[in-house]
Amino acid sequence: MKLKDPLYSWDSATGVASCILTYEGQTFCGMATCAPEDQDMMSEKTGLTIAESRAIIKLMCYYREQVLAKLAALNQLYYSMKHSQRFNVKSYENIMLQRQISNYTYELAAIRDEIAGERKELCTYIKKKDEFYQSVRKNRTFNKFKDLKVDDSQLVFEYPGELKAKDKKE
Repeated sequence: MKLKDPLYSWDSATGVASCILTYEGQTFCGMATCAPEDQDMMSEKTGLTIAESRAIIKLMCYYREQVLAKLAALNQLYYSMKHSQRFNVKSYENIMLQRQISNYTYELAAIRDEIAGERKELCTYIKKKDEFYQSVRKNRTFNKFKDLKVDDSQLVFEYPGELKAKDKKE
């Protein structure tokens, strides 16, 4: 596949990243938007990586549809040849047609595996980023309260047993 260089765009004000791929005159756009709860961790690199992966998935789906169309045409040709009265199984044309059908069948299986792999990789990337963001937020919260000095006079918590005893006295 011949691809032109991808075009990347990042809007830091809205947290929107986009990637545009061009293949055989077709344009494929992948976009990523930063979730509102992740605004504190907004990253251009992360957004562009996700956008590029989504554009690649769209491109591979387009390519898969092209291979499917070619395979369907070859299968239709084989079907027409097979039902001819002069059909020769050992003819050069039939052997070459069978070879082409086999090649496109393998290519279709490979592209389907690639699409599934890219989708899984994208999901894993997003999941790992989310886990990382959660751990950073947890550490930020922990560090915020780590240096906090509190003496016993500031505590307002009473144990449930103390509350029951206090209620009985009143």
